Amino acid sequence: MAAGRESTRDEKVENLITNFSMIMMGMFEGVFATMASGLASAMTKAAETLTDSLDGGGAPRRRTRASSIEAEAEAAARMKTVFSDLRKEVAEGFSNKDESFRTFIRNPAFDAGIRIVERHRLQLPPLTEPLSDSDLTRYVALIQNGDPEMARMMQELGEWQKTTPRFEQ
Repeated sequence: MAAGRESTRDEKVENLITNFSMIMMGMFEGVFATMASGLASAMTKAAETLTDSLDGGGAPRRRTRASSIEAEAEAAARMKTVFSDLRKEVAEGFSNKDESFRTFIRNPAFDAGIRIVERHRLQLPPLTEPLSDSDLTRYVALIQNGDPEMARMMQELGEWQKTTPRFEQ
């Protein structure tokens, strides 16, 4: 979308579908990244305990902590890769739009989603606009930090999503 130009209704629907899906997937991946981090931490503690019992600590402990940091960094990088791959898939899907998809998103049920987003003020670009990975990450952070306005909007969007039709090609 060109700077200063208001999104069309169809663009808002596409952006909402894309962004909402990306945030939900980001949450899903975030759970796995947290689990991977916890697993790496538990493995590090177990290795430290074993090392301490065998030789009283020292240099091996530093190696296991470095391994833990590497594992956490690898999990975070994997999450970013999955997020990027998902964005590519969605972009490809929308780039192959045909008239049946155009007809599908004209369903008035999608207007309610736009209204939900427009009712909530989050100090972020709205979900009905094209969002960067940084913006999407900030949305995920709001959810993870328990922001009440974000929680209300996501709850409403979750209920709204149940009322939307499913696209069948």
